[in-house]
Amino acid sequence: MELIDRYLYAVTSHLPEDIREDVKRELQANIEDMLPENPSESDIREVLKKLGNPANLADEYRQVKRYLIGPGLYDQYLSVLKLVISIASMVFASIALMQGVINSPILGSPVEVSIKLFTNALAAVFEGIIQAALWVTLIFAILERTGIDKGKLPFTKKDWSPEDLPSLSEIKKLKISRSETAISMICIIFFTSLLYFNPQLIALYTKGQNGLATAAPLFVTECLNNYILIIVCLALVEFSILIYKFIATRWSIPLAIADAAHNISISILVCVMATDNSLINENFISEFSNLTNLPLSQINEITFKALWGFAIVFVIINLWESIKTFVKLRK
Repeated sequence: MELIDRYLYAVTSHLPEDIREDVKRELQANIEDMLPENPSESDIREVLKKLGNPANLADEYRQVKRYLIGPGLYDQYLSVLKLVISIASMVFASIALMQGVINSPILGSPVEVSIKLFTNALAAVFEGIIQAALWVTLIFAILERTGIDKGKLPFTKKDWSPEDLPSLSEIKKLKISRSETAISMICIIFFTSLLYFNPQLIALYTKGQNGLATAAPLFVTECLNNYILIIVCLALVEFSILIYKFIATRWSIPLAIADAAHNISISILVCVMATDNSLINENFISEFSNLTNLPLSQINEITFKALWGFAIVFVIINLWESIKTFVKLRK
């Protein structure tokens, strides 16, 4: 009867939590009525095949039809949208406050300064909400048109069969942590927004009369702009993969391949950027030399080693994560 349990799980996992148990009991009773006495495994497979794709069957049990994105993805769309709007609002507000505190001279009364910081943060939150809604809706619309809302893997046309049901042990073993997915979303939104909108905030700072002042940005903006399009594209790909992880809830071979391909691509980009000496601002190195009282040649050597050290660690972590996923799938 494990096959029936797997089918019931596949159907109810597409439904809101408040109706899952009722649907499970009703569907189980229907399946038992359709089966002969002392059913064989082939009898069970025939009944399940007659009932069809669990995602399509779940649509029939939905109490309310929604069509903004599609009934198969709407609940996940709302969950991801709420999560990403919260993350984007927090990230954009934090960057706006950082920029206001660091780059703006603190003049005027505390009330005036607070009002200025608050209005800047509020404008950034509004921008974050718009960006989050735009990209999440776009990605979900693309995923829906790939057939994922019908229970298929993206960009595949394979018809569903009972063999596609994962075993109960696989569900636990290959489960994707939603907390890890949320943390990854925070990181990708924060660093992409920082590099795209305010790369000058990554800098050495000195304490002036009116607070912190930028001593020297780490990157040469003109050189960074040569990479920014690739950075944004890879960030969008990673964001799409994270959303798919949120929907799928467990690892599969196509998802692992897509994740590994992205990890390899971003690792190559990091290595290329690490070898680009023109990317690092010379003023940054000079200021660092002044702060540490070390010779400029030694600072150059330290910077070179630090960049390559970061690139190597980054590549190792990415490769290890991909290998670990494939090991899980193999087992």
